[in-house]
Amino acid sequence: MRGLVALGLLVCLLTARAADAQTPIVLNLSHFLGPSSFFEVDFAQPWARELEARTNGQVRVEVYNAASAFGGVGAQAAQVKAGTIDIALGLRGAESDRFPRSSIAELPFVVKDSESGSRVLWAFNKAGGFGNEYGDYKLLALTVHNPGLIHTARKRVETLSDMQGLRFRAPNKAVAAALEQLGAVPVILQVNDVMPAVQSGRLDGIVTNWGNPLVGFNDYMKFHTNVAFYSSVFFVVMNKARFDSLPAEVQAAIDAQSNEVLVTRFGLLWNKWDAPVRAGATGPGQEIITPTAAEMADWRAGLQPVADKYLDGLAAGGVTDARAIYAALVAKMAQ
Repeated sequence: MRGLVALGLLVCLLTARAADAQTPIVLNLSHFLGPSSFFEVDFAQPWARELEARTNGQVRVEVYNAASAFGGVGAQAAQVKAGTIDIALGLRGAESDRFPRSSIAELPFVVKDSESGSRVLWAFNKAGGFGNEYGDYKLLALTVHNPGLIHTARKRVETLSDMQGLRFRAPNKAVAAALEQLGAVPVILQVNDVMPAVQSGRLDGIVTNWGNPLVGFNDYMKFHTNVAFYSSVFFVVMNKARFDSLPAEVQAAIDAQSNEVLVTRFGLLWNKWDAPVRAGATGPGQEIITPTAAEMADWRAGLQPVADKYLDGLAAGGVTDARAIYAALVAKMAQ
């Protein structure tokens, strides 16, 4: 009888272990763009499938986009911290005052391009440049898009004085402040309202990067002034407790396709996402304008007060090392 009981317990234990081995670990990943967006098609789905393959099916990743309850643009970091989402790709500028030190990379003329900018941003944080800004998370990547340019529908913009009185859609408050500094009129609009405003003449132009989701962009934007007006910081974060709870081999698999590898991938992806829109700006009736060296110096001087005011505001809000971070980032980005 004892032998039968022991045998029964052994069978139950082995059955339970076999069931555990067959039940995958489910991780959920969210982002704030739509189900056919480049974030979904080129990042979220490939990253998810890669992790599943890398772990031989031990992990299954469920992806949630803007069509889901987890797709709010300003909610990505918060829901990861709360544990309702395991991993998220978010836009720093949509997260209110979260990650303020990283926002310094978004100022005019800091970022040269997505590839070098993303690598520098990641290395700078890894070396402690942003302090403990991401201490509540397992940080998987930091990236920036290629700088946002000045795009206009009718008026050619080359010098600072050309901006006077023009109405531009601004992607965020920092860009709006920069436009005001130059004598332009910033207008804050949701993405779906931008092109109708251009078509109706309520907007003269848009400040944005090439890889934007605006439908009909090149049909109406005819002049593109190559001034590095701003960039945007994006993050991929994971819930720390969830990462720590995973088996060591799963943690290693996540690390293997994140960190420097994912940062480098994003830098190249921004170029891919920019390419079709930029190519559309080289046809008849289109002009990409590159200011002269003297004109570019004027642009830098004209936008520097915006950076100074922003850094002063960060310092007043408790980021006392804001100017040191700015100087270090500018120097590293220039190398």
